[in-house]
Amino acid sequence: MLNLNYILENAGWAIIEINNGEKVIKINISYLHDSLQNLAESAIEIRNKSEKTVVFMDEPGEHWLILKKKENNELHYELRCYEDWASWNLISEDNYKIKIKGVTTIPNYINEVRNILVNIYEKYGVENYKLKWIEHEFPIEEYNKLK
Repeated sequence: MLNLNYILENAGWAIIEINNGEKVIKINISYLHDSLQNLAESAIEIRNKSEKTVVFMDEPGEHWLILKKKENNELHYELRCYEDWASWNLISEDNYKIKIKGVTTIPNYINEVRNILVNIYEKYGVENYKLKWIEHEFPIEEYNKLK
């Protein structure tokens, strides 16, 4: 099981909630990385790739959602927590703690990401998203592919 909820906060901040059916992890997300774009791309590309990583930067630290495709549309995931920015090589990629993990299906993952994009698009639209997220545009191309 995997449920995702993405909440835009004040300028340049968001929260993602990741629920594996046993616990819910809430993560702060900074505008320093375009996490919504990264998330949308992962949903499109996971069909054709064996592994994808989605980065959620905080200040300081970050989380990586590691997705590994298995047989029969099975998707294993784990959320890695880094004390600094491993994606910027400020800490080793091997220096993490696992916060949550589980198994879902590829269609479920794609639908969870699709729902996030649809909800944000319907609530804010492209222009208001940019005003709230500051640095990055709404991933409209990925939204159109997934909707």
